[in-house]
Amino acid sequence: MRHPALVFGVSLLIAACGGRRSASAADSAVAAKQADDSLVALHTQQAPALADTARSTLASLLKHPESAVFDSIVVVQPPKVGGSWPAPWVCGRIGGKPGIGGRSTPTPFIYQNSINVFLLDQKNGAAFAALRAKWCDNPEARVLFRK
Repeated sequence: MRHPALVFGVSLLIAACGGRRSASAADSAVAAKQADDSLVALHTQQAPALADTARSTLASLLKHPESAVFDSIVVVQPPKVGGSWPAPWVCGRIGGKPGIGGRSTPTPFIYQNSINVFLLDQKNGAAFAALRAKWCDNPEARVLFRK
């Protein structure tokens, strides 16, 4: 008679443990969402400073950095890649006297960090357009700051 009681007890234990796994999975999903929201909130808070850093870095490319004029500045949070958030990117246009490459019109740029700065020129139109579509104009990207 002890054998049926033991089977019943083990069944209850398995059922109880099985229920906890689903609650734990739900807790994990909530924790992951909170972590995502916190990271995006931090990137949003840091976006104006990132835009300022991009402006400073790009202005240094001009012969007269003090003449730099920026427009269409947008800091975007690209969508998750491989389960993690990439760093935000800054997209916009820079002009000055003389402009980039001696141009008189503003030059589109994409700024990832002080090492990775991409400028549109006559030789890289298709590559620049693809990069801009992937990072700046991606419909899944979040705009963190616009000026």
